[in-house]
Amino acid sequence: MNLNLINIKKIFYYFFIILIYYFFITAVVFSFSYISLINGKTYDWFWIKSIQKKIYFEGYRNIWQYNNNCTSYDKNLLYKPKSGECIFNNPEFQTKLKFDNFKRIRDQNNKEINLNDYILVLGDSVAMGWGVNDDETFSYYLEKKLNKKVYNLAVSSYGTVREIKRLKMSPYFKESNEIIIQYHPNDLGENKELNINKVYSQNDFDKIFENQKLKKNNIQVIFGTFKSSLRLFFSDIVDIVFREKNLELIDFKIDQKYLEKVLEENLSIQEKRIIIVLIVQPWQKVLNFPNKSKKLEYVLIKLDKSHFFTIDDHPNSLGHMKIADELVKYFK
Repeated sequence: MNLNLINIKKIFYYFFIILIYYFFITAVVFSFSYISLINGKTYDWFWIKSIQKKIYFEGYRNIWQYNNNCTSYDKNLLYKPKSGECIFNNPEFQTKLKFDNFKRIRDQNNKEINLNDYILVLGDSVAMGWGVNDDETFSYYLEKKLNKKVYNLAVSSYGTVREIKRLKMSPYFKESNEIIIQYHPNDLGENKELNINKVYSQNDFDKIFENQKLKKNNIQVIFGTFKSSLRLFFSDIVDIVFREKNLELIDFKIDQKYLEKVLEENLSIQEKRIIIVLIVQPWQKVLNFPNKSKKLEYVLIKLDKSHFFTIDDHPNSLGHMKIADELVKYFK
C-alpha cells in the first residue's frame, strides 16, 4: 500500500515538473515568435509559424479596408478605394497601391495594346493584390503575357454581389466581353444574404472602424495567443501526422448555387464570357468543382506553399505570377 502511494506521488511529481518545463519552453518560444514578428521577421518553422500566425490574425495584422488612407465611405458599396496612392504594410510586405475611381492602376505594359479590347478582373483581396505592388498582381502579369488590356476592379473583402455592383458602376461594363471573377469561399455569406440594392449609411461605415479599434487590445492579444500557444504544439504534430485528414474541405456545390444565382440575376451571362477562378491553397481540398455551367467557365488553380506569404494567407508575387501563367494556358 505504501509502495503504491509512493509511486502515485512520483507520477504527480514528474507530471508537475514536466508541466512547469512545458510552460517555460512555451514562454520562450512565444516570446521569440512575438518579438520576431513585431520586428518584421517570420519563420516557416514548426510551432513558431503557428504562433506567429495566431498573433497576426488575432490582432497584429493591418487590414487594408480599415485603413483611412486607403478607403472612403461609399453609400452603394460601404467603402471603396480612395483615388491616389495608398501605403499598406504588414510584417511580410511593404507596398504602395494606386487606384483611380474604378480600378487599381499601374504603368501600362505595352503602349501598343488595344484599349478597346480588354479583360475585366473582379474579386476580393487576392485579385486586388493584397501584399504585392502595382506591377506584381496577376492582372498585371496577365496583361503582359496576353498583350491585351486587363483592368483590375477587385476590392478587398467584397463578395460577388458588391463586385458586380462596382463593375456596373464603371465605364467598362457595357463594352466588356470577357470578365474574370476570382471567387473565394468567404464570398458565400454575402452572395446568400446581401441585397444588391442595399444602401449604406455613414454610420455603417464608422462602425467598422470602431469595432476594429476595440479588437486591437495588445494585452488581450498577448495573453490570448499565449494560451493558444500551449495547444498549438500538439496541433502542429497532428497536422503533420494526419495531414490529409486535416485539409480544409470546400464543397463547391453550395457556393456554385448562390454564385450562379447572383450572376444570373445581375449580369447578362449569355452575352459575355465569364470565367470563375478559384485559387486553392495547399491546406484546402475542393469537392464538386465544375468545368462549365450555364455559359459560365470555371478554372481551378492550385498553388503550393512557395506561392504564399509565410503567415499571411495571400499569394505573394510568385503566386500572382503562377495564377497569370495558369490563366494564360487556359486562354490559349
